[in-house]
Amino acid sequence: MMLSATNVVKAKLINRWLVFDTIRRESGIARAGIATSTGLSKQAISDLVDELIALGLIKESKSAERRVGKPPTPLCINPEGAYALGFHVDVGQMSAIVANLAGDVLCRRDQSLNDLEPERAVTELFAAAKALIREVKIPRDRFLGIGLATPGPFGVAGLSPPRLPGWDGLRLRTLLHEASGFPVSLSNDGQCATIAEWRFGDAARGLTHFVYVYFGIGMGSGVMINSAIFGGASGNAGELGHLTVVPGGHECICGKRGCLETYVSVDAAIRHLSAEGIEVASPAAFAATFDDSHPLISSWIGAGVEPFRNALNALENLFDPQTIMIGGNAPDWLIEVFMAKAEPLLPSVGRIERTLPRIIRSDLGVDAVVRGAAVLPLLTTLNPQYRELNPHA
Repeated sequence: MMLSATNVVKAKLINRWLVFDTIRRESGIARAGIATSTGLSKQAISDLVDELIALGLIKESKSAERRVGKPPTPLCINPEGAYALGFHVDVGQMSAIVANLAGDVLCRRDQSLNDLEPERAVTELFAAAKALIREVKIPRDRFLGIGLATPGPFGVAGLSPPRLPGWDGLRLRTLLHEASGFPVSLSNDGQCATIAEWRFGDAARGLTHFVYVYFGIGMGSGVMINSAIFGGASGNAGELGHLTVVPGGHECICGKRGCLETYVSVDAAIRHLSAEGIEVASPAAFAATFDDSHPLISSWIGAGVEPFRNALNALENLFDPQTIMIGGNAPDWLIEVFMAKAEPLLPSVGRIERTLPRIIRSDLGVDAVVRGAAVLPLLTTLNPQYRELNPHA
């Protein structure tokens, strides 16, 4: 990305986000503490805090400190200051939530989505959005918009996610915006999971550089760089599933051979079983029927371990993360088996002294994507850096 000029207005917006996010991370912090944490002047902090209070995004709380003189006034996020919807759309299913500014899930809806043609799927999404907004009674002036998470890639001719031929999240985003009239921010499932783990998880909350590997029907990832999710030039950063790990290997829908998700993904497992004469109706049927004790699954896992280990090594060497977090909507047993069998990991450029293991399990599990999607409207509204790094904000 080319360097761009930072004018006074833009600098103020960046600083406002910095103050807001400091209060989110350190609830109960006072103005002086924010100044120490951010390096901004006390006057700048005072002005920005006053502005955030006027916007209804933060509030002052009562100090529990007993001392001579007036104690510092604690600040915290105002949960009722803003609301957003988050949607996660994948093969045959949709999850939707309403979240407040603190990230609390106020209402949730999970349903099957049998028709994934965007022109028809949008009808079900819009109906769910209206029902959730009505149920929670969201004030219109406090509603930031809709965050939409779908499998990628976006806008790549002839390339669709596994089991979603012709799919493009960009089309669904446009249709949902037209139907609802609300702003709609789009990101892929790996990027949304990364955002959620960073904001709400235990292990990733204090991290500034990490990678999230999304193990699902396909295989993807999200990359957090200096506390900012990176979308890339077209929003497709993190498409780990199309990393070549076996030159000349299995044919992939992208036109190449040997892509990671042809070896390591729920779709790859189902295709392996089909080649052996066992037909599996859906990813849900696979999760309910199989585990690593099945001989065909055991042999498939054995063939996928080295490609998986090579992919993790590529991520470490490219991004030098503090850790790689692994999660997704694949069955828990499948994720855990691959993580265990990937050890010992290949040597990489990563630091010798670590505070975290090189790979760790995600905290939020399958809920990470939809919770991350509900954060997208907030990032789009308040965080200038997010808007610059993500083209579909």
